[in-house]
This record gives sequence, C-alpha cells and structure tokens, in this order.
Amino acid sequence: MSSASGKSLKKLTSLEGRATWRSVPAGIRIGGAFVALGLVLLVFAAIALFSTGMLNNFVITPGFLLILVAAIILGAFATTSKYEPSSKTQIISLSIAVIMVIGSRLLPTVELYVVEQFWLSAWGVGALLCGLVIRRAQMPKSVK
Repeated sequence: MSSASGKSLKKLTSLEGRATWRSVPAGIRIGGAFVALGLVLLVFAAIALFSTGMLNNFVITPGFLLILVAAIILGAFATTSKYEPSSKTQIISLSIAVIMVIGSRLLPTVELYVVEQFWLSAWGVGALLCGLVIRRAQMPKSVK
C-alpha cells in the first residue's frame, strides 16, 4: 500500500491502477544493479586476493566483463514488489543473465586490460555506495 498516494489494494479496481501501484520504481532497479555490480566486484577482489596474494595484478578479460554485465542484469530485474508476480520480461532477462555467465566460461581469456587488485575493491565499494544512495533516494519521505 502506498501511504503517499492514499491508495489501498482494495480501492484499485482497474488493471492499469493496479499495475502502476505494484511496479517497482526505476531508481530501485538501478540501485539494485549497482549493488549487484559492487558485490560481484568485491567477490572477484576476494578471489584474486586469496588465489594470487596481495597487491598483484588482475587481468580483465571478456569473460570477466560478461559476468559483470550479467550481474547488472540480475540486480536490475531481481528486484520486485511482494505483490508483483514474475513477468515474462523478468524471466527472460534472468535467463539471459544465466546464459551470459555460462557463455563467459566459453570465451577466450584474452587480456584486455590489467589493473591492480585494490581497484576491484575500490570499484566494488563505489558501486555499492552508489546503489545504496540511489535506493535510499527512492524511499518515501515522512511528512511531519
């Protein structure tokens, strides 16, 4: 129920009214995409830290970039309202994200760019902060 609009689920009779009431705002989806991107970058930073040691180089490959894009799609389309059923768009996008992750394993490991490990953590924390700020900005403000 949206307290800002004063509408309740029982009062909404038209399908259009119910669809707009249930839809997740774009800011929440964008924030979810940034949060997912940040978490994946931090996971890759932890894997690189434990597998190669501290302050080594990290090689950015097409497979790595494809996994990041899949995480962005997952974060954007995994966010739903508790009243919103899964839509065809959501199922198709999440299926595409899974196919992208599987496809990333099949790509050649061509070195596109080399960065130091701490950049993965910095980018991950930055993406997490961006996502949280964007999601926080979408929350309704209380009026006194």
